[in-house]
Amino acid sequence: MTGVFTLIRHIVVALAALAAIVTPVWFLVAALGGKFDLWAPIEGFRHVRSHAGMMLASTLGLGIAALVAAVVYRLVFGAKNSPGAGGYLAGIAAIIVGGGGILYAQSVTASAREVPPIHDISTDLQDPPQFSQALIERRTQSGASNSTDLLAKTVPDADWTGQWGGRPVTEVQAEAYPDIGSIVLEAAPDSVFAAALDVARNMGWRVTSASRESLMFEGTAETFWFGFEDDVVVRVRPGEEGGSVVDIRSVSRVGVSDLGANAARIEQFEERLRRSLGAPEPAA
Repeated sequence: MTGVFTLIRHIVVALAALAAIVTPVWFLVAALGGKFDLWAPIEGFRHVRSHAGMMLASTLGLGIAALVAAVVYRLVFGAKNSPGAGGYLAGIAAIIVGGGGILYAQSVTASAREVPPIHDISTDLQDPPQFSQALIERRTQSGASNSTDLLAKTVPDADWTGQWGGRPVTEVQAEAYPDIGSIVLEAAPDSVFAAALDVARNMGWRVTSASRESLMFEGTAETFWFGFEDDVVVRVRPGEEGGSVVDIRSVSRVGVSDLGANAARIEQFEERLRRSLGAPEPAA
């Protein structure tokens, strides 16, 4: 009896310890593989979305089982026959990995439901900045599934929030992100263009073209997790009463929803641009 229970306990503890190590490693490989061209970023994301729940629940279950086995063993066979802290540590580690992962996944899901399932954000919804043909061709070659025709886009009818399905993306953006709009600055267009280009590079964007004549540049931003690529174009125009007007557009190459990433990128760009020029924040 003792031998059988000991064997079972050893197996459960070993599996819990293994799960506590393998699960986070699996997540890291799946999430970062796209950055190193091991597979397409969207494939890594789909793999995580399909299997994460089962892996985290299994890890959590093994952690609980390991703790229960350690406690029962101590109660049945006495403290002097206790196998040590290994079982407890393995169980606690697996519970932290599995339970923490489940809580994080629930948090991400809740956050995703608070933003519309769109992936194309522009500060100018009437006349959005347009991408060059060269960049559009690069998107096509990379396997991009999202078009760059913002004005023709509508939110899919399969909108999981039930709020925006079937409506124009521009209308949904205006409702969901009312603070995103053209950036009005007092500085001259040439100075603003140079500052905007510096900000883009400092944010880690891969600038692929820039024209001081047209006061436009475009590039690509890559997300840390999964290595998703989002294309960005920035346009600077003289203001009607002097100064400059900056418009920026950020578009994901794949995926229905960007989980708010493009809007966050634009907001961060504006904040940094204003700071670099010493410009005040817009009035609320």
